[in-house]
Amino acid sequence: MQNWIQEREIKLREFFESEANTELISREAVESFNVAPNVADHLRQHNIEWHIIPSANAVSIDTDDYRRRLYPTLKFDTASRDYQKTESYRAIMSGHERHQGRIVGIETTLKPKYLPGNRQFYGTAYGFEPNADPFAAYFGQARIMSGTRYSQNYRSLRNLVNLITEEWSKRDLMPPGYRLTICPPVIFNLIGTIFHPEWSRTESLELGFYRDESNNAKCYAVGSNAPEDFSYIKEIETESDWALLGFRTALVPNS
Repeated sequence: MQNWIQEREIKLREFFESEANTELISREAVESFNVAPNVADHLRQHNIEWHIIPSANAVSIDTDDYRRRLYPTLKFDTASRDYQKTESYRAIMSGHERHQGRIVGIETTLKPKYLPGNRQFYGTAYGFEPNADPFAAYFGQARIMSGTRYSQNYRSLRNLVNLITEEWSKRDLMPPGYRLTICPPVIFNLIGTIFHPEWSRTESLELGFYRDESNNAKCYAVGSNAPEDFSYIKEIETESDWALLGFRTALVPNS
């Protein structure tokens, strides 16, 4: 087994207090995962880091224990389970189900603090340096007019992920069977909480998406309520709410 997978499994088991023999991801999925050296180098330049997402059998997310560990300050009405019947909640559950037991690539670029005018760039804590963002070269082609990861809309982000997926695929720099997308909300929370607590040290929120039963994109703002607490998640219904939201990318399997 690749060393990085073993390291991820150790940290995940420690966090969830799982038995040492708990299979978090199938051996078949691990053995079939292979990234060519030139592709790995390319992805490192864009701060893409590989992670395993535990299978549903190993870690169920629809439990009080999971919410206690991963969303400690998210306030549910514990006397009512009506929230579990909402379309938004079902979209989160079914969306994450597609990634369980899979290997995904998560962009780890530092997100900046909020500053007046909201013109910060990803890559540094304060966001003054435009060249620190590894994806900045694609913003013009994708018609991201602000030149930053803020004040976007669904169309511009779709242009961006489609543009990069197509270009990397043509240049043989996309791992086979993968596509670029915006980091899904539950994955953001999981990876941030266990592996990248530094994401919580800047207050800025980020975008995430899932598809509902009608295949419409549902948008969520995700982030932290406190250092090392990634509890914040809220559905965003209008693009006017996107102005202060950044985003990070992810590589996920096509199917």
